[in-house]
Amino acid sequence: MTYLRRSNVGEKKGRAVTIAIILAIVALVSIDFIFPSFYPRLLSPVASTAWKSEDAVIGIFGRMARIVSSKLALVRENASLRDEVRSREADAFLLQTLRDENEALKTALGRESRSSGVLGVVLSRPPVSAYDTLTLDVGSDDGIAVGQRVYINGSILVGDISEVTGASSKTSLYSTPGRETPVLIGDKKVAAQAVGRGGGNFIARLPTDIEVAVGDIIVAPQLRVNIFGVVEHISVGATDSIQAIYFRAPFNMQELRYVEVDAAR
Repeated sequence: MTYLRRSNVGEKKGRAVTIAIILAIVALVSIDFIFPSFYPRLLSPVASTAWKSEDAVIGIFGRMARIVSSKLALVRENASLRDEVRSREADAFLLQTLRDENEALKTALGRESRSSGVLGVVLSRPPVSAYDTLTLDVGSDDGIAVGQRVYINGSILVGDISEVTGASSKTSLYSTPGRETPVLIGDKKVAAQAVGRGGGNFIARLPTDIEVAVGDIIVAPQLRVNIFGVVEHISVGATDSIQAIYFRAPFNMQELRYVEVDAAR
């Protein structure tokens, strides 16, 4: 009998708790119904504090992300600049080496090195001028004639004179799409035909058993130093017997201001 009394007491307590919960819910609903702005006013400071804290945390992480991103960008930019400086130093050293070799060869052959070029200012270049042409401020009045070769820095061969007037002339670049020019590739001076692809870009094709590497220098087969380009990419399929050699002239078309027109043709 004692256990039954304890069970009744437990049931009464359970009913009392249930009634209390129901009354609390009714009270809360009644407050919201009678005073609809009570809960928003009560919870607004808490929510505002939480939102401010969240915004602060997001702001801190956002600033940290921007700082890290900025530093990574600077690291990449510095690495790129170092690579460019090393590349320019290598190009300058190679150019001087080729000049020295050329002078030694001409001395051995008993031929003098004379510069008979005419300095010309580039008046227009692509896209202002026709594709892959340069307009110069020198013409027949300055001794310019059709067929004369055009150089940059005295050693980089870029094209030849195609049109002449009294005070101006037009240079047709060797990289004109479809134009073919004989060249020598690499240290072994392998003969090939360079085909223009526009914008100072070329392609040449050789058998795959001829060794060619990225960075090889390409020159024109003439006595004077005539740097034509630098190998940038080599493409060959698994079953191909011919390799495609992509190279470009070592100058920036948009930065070109002066050229030298060689009187000798």
